[in-house]
Amino acid sequence: MHGSSADRRSIVLCHLESLVCLPALNLLFAEVGDRISLVILSNRFGGRHGGLVKQLVGGVRRSGLRLTLWLGFDIVAAQGISAVARLLGARRSALLSVRALARKHGAKVIETNDVNGSACLAALKPHAPEIALVLNFDQILRQSFIGVPTAGVVNVHPSLLPAFRGPCPVFWAMAEGCPELGVTVHFIEDQKIDAGPIVAQLKIARQSEMSVAEATSVLFVKGVNLFVRRLAEGLRHPYPQKASSSSYHTFPSRAEVAAARARGVRLCQLDYLRRLVSTALKKPSALGLR
Repeated sequence: MHGSSADRRSIVLCHLESLVCLPALNLLFAEVGDRISLVILSNRFGGRHGGLVKQLVGGVRRSGLRLTLWLGFDIVAAQGISAVARLLGARRSALLSVRALARKHGAKVIETNDVNGSACLAALKPHAPEIALVLNFDQILRQSFIGVPTAGVVNVHPSLLPAFRGPCPVFWAMAEGCPELGVTVHFIEDQKIDAGPIVAQLKIARQSEMSVAEATSVLFVKGVNLFVRRLAEGLRHPYPQKASSSSYHTFPSRAEVAAARARGVRLCQLDYLRRLVSTALKKPSALGLR
């Protein structure tokens, strides 16, 4: 990485607002917030996905009520916290929303339902990013976007790639009874989902009392830590994924969610939600995620 002051603001963050990602986001901005110049937020309730009602109906038909409500709550709760933070003043909160973090560090925020579209690219290019970091983002990047950052696009994916590519990787790892969970930092080189060269990877033992939500939070925090460390080293020596051991899982069906629940997989625990939502009283370290 370059050392001049002009290069210090050379990261663009791509993110879909998420309650369980708040600890990881706060850690990211605490470590490299001075380098983040642009935050691209995915507009989940617009564009090809359709509005809230259409997505709710489609999600319930596909995956059942429990998973659909949880995924929707994860997004809506994060956006609600962001709105409340703007009204009350974010300085009092120890766990800031992504918009509050961007304001604190002087980063611009844009929202889009087409990250590869001309409007988003026009907003991206003046920042001349060195790195684009993808952290919980639901849009597939195409070459028009991938080719802009001079040092590449890096994704933090909460699975031990090449296993469990695609959405809901922590759910699938738990549903299949994996004794270990993990997170992977890898480059995005093309439109193939979660398939680029690996920069770093970390395993953790699965704890029986952990819900999918809490494990996802833990893995994103550990993934941000990996990214920050490898960024300081120049993101060197990536190695290819083994295509022979790859697996891709889309959103689970109603039957698959029910089967996972019967095996003891919990999507979320109310106590953990309470601790996340009570961000004004909690420090990230108090959540046990650092």
